[in-house]
Amino acid sequence: MTPNKPLTIMIADDDADDREVLRFLFTKNDRFELINCFESGIDVIKEIMVENNLPDILLIDMYMPMLTGAEIIKKLEESKIGVNMYKFVVSSTINSAAESKYIENNKVKFIKKPVSLKEINDLPGIILDHLHYDNNTKV
Repeated sequence: MTPNKPLTIMIADDDADDREVLRFLFTKNDRFELINCFESGIDVIKEIMVENNLPDILLIDMYMPMLTGAEIIKKLEESKIGVNMYKFVVSSTINSAAESKYIENNKVKFIKKPVSLKEINDLPGIILDHLHYDNNTKV
């Protein structure tokens, strides 16, 4: 990842409203290039493991039907695909047991799902801060 090139991001959230907000947020920020938004973990796994379309960043909801965010990360790790991909798991409640499995892994971060407009607008900056990128752009 080069600092001047936009970071590619893939989003997965089973809530249609959340997907649209995230789609808007990341397409309006020139530090990111949105690859796609998915409504299920199965779609993410197919896109990454079958289509070999690997983003720089995977932003996934923790609790989705069929595959949770933690299960997606586990499948990716078991397959050795996307080891350099940053994975951000968002949830309204942080699953401490799932988070503790990745405490030593700097490529996996668990963050609280934004609920207010300010928190939502801050999400790209939070991700850039975790990656140690300059986050001087705001939506």
